[in-house]
Amino acid sequence: MDSAMISKTYLVSGAAKGIGAAVSQKLLSQGHKVVMLDVDDVALSKLAKALAGAYSRQLVSCSFDLRNTGRTQYLIDEIEQEHGPIDGLICCAGILSLGRILDMGIDALAKMMSVNVIGTAALLQAVARHMVTRSQGNIVVIGSNAATTPRLGMAGYCSSKAALHSLVKNLGLELSQHGIRCNLVSPGSTRTEMQTQMWHDQYTEADTIQGDQQNYRLGIPLQKLAEPEEIADAALFLLSSKASHITMHDLRVDGGATL
Repeated sequence: MDSAMISKTYLVSGAAKGIGAAVSQKLLSQGHKVVMLDVDDVALSKLAKALAGAYSRQLVSCSFDLRNTGRTQYLIDEIEQEHGPIDGLICCAGILSLGRILDMGIDALAKMMSVNVIGTAALLQAVARHMVTRSQGNIVVIGSNAATTPRLGMAGYCSSKAALHSLVKNLGLELSQHGIRCNLVSPGSTRTEMQTQMWHDQYTEADTIQGDQQNYRLGIPLQKLAEPEEIADAALFLLSSKASHITMHDLRVDGGATL
């Protein structure tokens, strides 16, 4: 265990499944207290129950919709009061809707922006306000390699992630004077529910790996999808003292897909 990460309190959004669940479990296994936040209260309750036997004293779960921005600061104030200072925030929450720009419903675009950008911004803001008072803290946000790579049928998602990346880097610049680091991890195709929902009879895991020249997708040079645990490992590196001089960085973890 990294001695600089012992007995800290971490808040993980989007913690019920996928990358967020992997991050939460790895932090718990290192002895930290983890406050797991997710809008899916069924999945969150199921994971919390599964983890309770081994980590009951370290684990807190909280159902919350990031779109409820009017209550975000209240929630964070309450968490700090009941569970102590938040040492690190890992933002994993995000949603994906597919569709080309000319066919995309504005409501679908607005929903992606409300979760991926606005809701996450409110969470970042609420947590960072407390961190600034202590001149201490660490933030890692799960972005996407889609933030910098155009994708057919993914304009809304790509745009939301591009906005998120810019937000995080600007936040990192503002927080640097307080000694607070703020970084991104940008996964490519990862074995999560968000990824598998895009597969069907004509487009499978193998197609994702091999790529599709007609649709301007390179494929994955390492010839495999990422596992959630691999993305979590990258996030934990950025949280650790080994990354003590890294801030405003975008750590790409996509097997070379954006070559």
